[in-house]
Amino acid sequence: MKEQSQTQMILEKLLQGKELTVLDMAQRPISSMYGARRILDLKESGINVQDEWVDVPSNKKVKKYFLTEMDIKKIKRITWILENFWVP
Repeated sequence: MKEQSQTQMILEKLLQGKELTVLDMAQRPISSMYGARRILDLKESGINVQDEWVDVPSNKKVKKYFLTEMDIKKIKRITWILENFWVP
């Protein structure tokens, strides 16, 4: 079985409807010190990752990243079509 990249792990979490901060992405299983860069990679590949500032317990603000429900459905539909009908 091929090991997932950090970007793939982040996308998988976002497709589950989870909201992630760079603090979340720095922890296992993702363990990325460059979470914001991985989010940019997703955006550059056409994934419409949304973000907003949130307060964390240390009285600092960080961005949380998420996908809208509509975007999750769209990505899952495209993935299903590619998996079932795409012939390389």
